[in-house]
Amino acid sequence: MENTQLVTKKPAIKWPWLRVLLYLLAALILMGIGQAIAAVIVSAISGISPYDLGKTLGGADQSGIKLIIELSGLIFVLGITWIFRRYIDSKSFVSMGYSMKGRLKDCIYGILVGLVLISLGFFSLLFTDYLEITQIVFSFKIVAGSFFFYLVAAMIEEVIFRGYVLNNLMEYGNKYLALFISSVLFALIHGMNPNLTIIAMVNLAIAGGVLGITYIYTKNIWYPVFLHVSWNYFQGPIYGFEVSGTQAASIISQKVSGNELITGGSFGFEGSIILTVLMIVLIIVSDLIMRKKYKLQD
Repeated sequence: MENTQLVTKKPAIKWPWLRVLLYLLAALILMGIGQAIAAVIVSAISGISPYDLGKTLGGADQSGIKLIIELSGLIFVLGITWIFRRYIDSKSFVSMGYSMKGRLKDCIYGILVGLVLISLGFFSLLFTDYLEITQIVFSFKIVAGSFFFYLVAAMIEEVIFRGYVLNNLMEYGNKYLALFISSVLFALIHGMNPNLTIIAMVNLAIAGGVLGITYIYTKNIWYPVFLHVSWNYFQGPIYGFEVSGTQAASIISQKVSGNELITGGSFGFEGSIILTVLMIVLIIVSDLIMRKKYKLQD
């Protein structure tokens, strides 16, 4: 009965763009507060100062601490998202696309697509001598701990940018325009990442399109969540690239050399024009598949 009332009730704020801006402001602030609270608690328990704690979070030994801090951010994001969805949008939280019914294969597809995308880039650079493997050391902490960390991190960004932002912007009717705007916002939120380049910024916006292209048809979040997880996980902890400019502990140690437009330089593979091409192809193919499946016309 409650869900029916939520669907038929008008939003408290009728303009989707204003709901999106207010939500982004609230979600990002509360995410930061949640992570800061967790960091302070962890610092008090461990005896490590917050400053020193921040410097050690790149190591594999700190994967548990990283996960706790990220989980705290996710809890606060889910909380503010539920409040906005319930009291501002006047819709149910689940209607953002959280139904798992029949979506297991979407999760598997997401993992596989991310793996293939990053693998193509890694081996392209390796076989053209732009990349050299310097060491391979297996670590269970990296393999297992990093996956859960990136799962939580992906959930945060997908809840915000696909689940809420893209969902609301689609109310204007043009799903591609909504996807474009949400993708630009997704890129801008990474604007303070270290070693950012122009091509990396463009790629981040295109990545928003990769993550959102199926959502504009399905309004289900699980494919983009697991594509996002796979993307970051194989890029950093497995293949040894920086993840959006940030170094991650990895089982493969490697170094790139040569034209940074091709290698991505210190930002990682996300700064490579090879990824630009791969993502554009993926968006086109994904859109064609979705159009055929859902029989939607422009």
